[in-house]
Amino acid sequence: MRIFIGLIAALVLTGATAASLRAQDADDITQYIINNPPVGSWQINGVETQPRPRRAEGVLGERAISVQARRAAQPWAVSGGMSIRGEIKQGDTILLAVWARLASPPAGQTTSTLPVRVQQATAPYAAIAEATGEIGPEWKMVYASGVAQQDYAGGSTGLAVHLATADHTVELGPALVLDFGQDYDANKLPTNED
Repeated sequence: MRIFIGLIAALVLTGATAASLRAQDADDITQYIINNPPVGSWQINGVETQPRPRRAEGVLGERAISVQARRAAQPWAVSGGMSIRGEIKQGDTILLAVWARLASPPAGQTTSTLPVRVQQATAPYAAIAEATGEIGPEWKMVYASGVAQQDYAGGSTGLAVHLATADHTVELGPALVLDFGQDYDANKLPTNED
């Protein structure tokens, strides 16, 4: 699965659109992408100025944004998000993969936690998929997967990364949301323990 996700990212980050990728091959895993993965799609909440994509070695596409966050009572006080244009049906298996790294760790630590989720775009922000990964100074993918408990219209969901878990600076690369449809074996999906 990691190889497939890497291939998807490489294709997407070269400038191809999800629609053109879907047309290439019906068996191609890119047919499952339901968001716009490149770094320029990030919207950061809780900051005064939106970070701009910049060159970042070591991540696919070599582009990232850098977000400085302070620890807050609510970890979503500073958060990154992307909208999801595709519809999600009840019973669909969803996978989120976010490239991230810790650019500046909290005092006395070398890692930070990074909660990631696919959720409703409006209150009550119900989670469709959620997990927490540990990030350090090297680029890695943080995953969340789940099965939708109801139908969601296109544009009514989004992905979120909660950044106010510590006083740190996090770099975010591309993020992919894939909808594998009904009856998909979730055991095939990568996890943060892999």
